[in-house]
Amino acid sequence: MKKLISAVFAVLCIALMGMFSANASAEYSLGDVNGDGIVDSTDSSDILIYYSAVSTGKTHDWDDERIAAGDVDRNGTTDSSDASYILAYYSYLQTLSEDEEILPILDFVAGIAEPPAEASPKNDILAPAGFDPGEPGTIQYIVNTAELKPHDDIPLYNIKGNNSNGGKPMFVRNYTVTEEDKKLLNDFAEEHFTDDMTNYDRLKYTWEWLHFNITYANGSQGWNTYDKIANMTFVQACFGEKLGQCIQYNGAFAEMMAYMGYDVYMLEKWNGANYTNQHFISEVNINGLGYSTEVGETSYDSPSSGYYWMWLFDHSRQEFFGLEN
Repeated sequence: MKKLISAVFAVLCIALMGMFSANASAEYSLGDVNGDGIVDSTDSSDILIYYSAVSTGKTHDWDDERIAAGDVDRNGTTDSSDASYILAYYSYLQTLSEDEEILPILDFVAGIAEPPAEASPKNDILAPAGFDPGEPGTIQYIVNTAELKPHDDIPLYNIKGNNSNGGKPMFVRNYTVTEEDKKLLNDFAEEHFTDDMTNYDRLKYTWEWLHFNITYANGSQGWNTYDKIANMTFVQACFGEKLGQCIQYNGAFAEMMAYMGYDVYMLEKWNGANYTNQHFISEVNINGLGYSTEVGETSYDSPSSGYYWMWLFDHSRQEFFGLEN
């Protein structure tokens, strides 16, 4: 089809530049843009001349009725694609036998047109406009009134004291919120979020859901569950397989924040003395301040452990806040 478009455009634009006038009293029908009662190569060439004029800012004498007659693929524009479809339809008509039923041009085009590219999943995560952001100064208010710019990339910074950058923070890579991730996030939102939830409510719900519904992936089941998710995105591992380690727990939450539009990044760090116990968390920049977020497994929930592996938008725990190398 692309070759046909190119051929038609190249040949007809040269040979038929004089065929641009329209019959003022003509009655147009789909594909018949000159109103002579038939759909043929003349209609195709007229569309190419019209499209060339429109594309180069030149004047034309086509009214809305004639333009609509040329839009045979019904995509809202009359252009070279329509010209090629008309030429293909004309060729089709020439090959029909006398006893064959003529297919209407609309049905013919529908059968040969390339389907439109699949659009990115609609972001259904954001709370509806007009929600109460909460009391000024509270973390709820700060989160709910943050400027949001949905994006696909989440940077990872290594802040280990013994990294290859002499212990200074260093950029490692970007993680991407994929189209499949967006669909999974939308499905999660559709199942769990309600219209009266603010953005803070939605994030807090997600944070708690990850804590209580994800199984820590290790070999306790007799096979290495981490191998199952090692090559998955964070969202696919947590929302799809309900498995993860610290990087998946916190990465999935970071993906949710990125898809909502928060300026989030992840940190690779040590979580113990003497450079031991590698760990991953996420932080977010809101109005020029860094807030740390941690979500982990439930095995640390016992008060007797002396450590609760959960906090949400804690400015005092911020460790990096997007500093350059």
